[in-house]
Amino acid sequence: MDHFRLDQIADDAWAAIAIPDRGAVANAGFVRAGDDVVVFDTFVSTSAADQLRIAAEVVAPVSYAINSHWHGDHVNGNKSFDDVPIVATERTRELVEERGRVNVEAFRDDPEERARAQREGGTAAVLEEEVDDFVLLVPTNTFVEQIELDGAVVETLGGGHTESDAFLWFEDTLFAGDLVVIETHPWVGHGDVEHWLEILDAFEARRPRLIVPGHGPVGTVDDIPPLRRYLEGLLAGTAGVVDGWDHPDLHERNVEALSS
Repeated sequence: MDHFRLDQIADDAWAAIAIPDRGAVANAGFVRAGDDVVVFDTFVSTSAADQLRIAAEVVAPVSYAINSHWHGDHVNGNKSFDDVPIVATERTRELVEERGRVNVEAFRDDPEERARAQREGGTAAVLEEEVDDFVLLVPTNTFVEQIELDGAVVETLGGGHTESDAFLWFEDTLFAGDLVVIETHPWVGHGDVEHWLEILDAFEARRPRLIVPGHGPVGTVDDIPPLRRYLEGLLAGTAGVVDGWDHPDLHERNVEALSS
């Protein structure tokens, strides 16, 4: 795979871990549920998403694609799944429509905006070779609190990382989207940090065996406390850049976002 590393983490679950500086940016994954595959998140580019679909269909036909939240590195590859239902919360669907498409148009039309998006890790970024004919598809199917898809359970507890975040439970594995990032500074400027901490408490209470984070390596429930300490430190004004974590540039932006 050019854009991600595919790891089988359980009998019927695979994590697609983004390779730095390629066309994935964020992590994704898929599970075999019943006779089909449910894909979780679609990367930042259609070239990476095409590879994700090929990998998934080695296992079984894709029946659904899930969008965890509206940021481009999790939804820009939706076009690769345009023939199956794309599932998200209603608010995420609205945000993809309202903000995701605006960001893509700005990225396409404004060189300065394109440079900014690339510097910031690409919530609106797509690969240069795709931008001129890029199409962002909004989710087609929505849910309120929970939806079961052939044994894979997609849930939301409201907003944390963004105004609305969904996650997928499959057996004892959690696909968390950016509600959990590992060895990576999170971005807090679009969500509710206090409620985010409550969601992390709920995750810990359910004790997943494995967690596929939105960014970083596959982890366990033991990777939640470091993220919690950082978020609590941001709220208290005591957090600093964490040595060894990716994207240290986000820390200054996080402080600015919470002080504005």
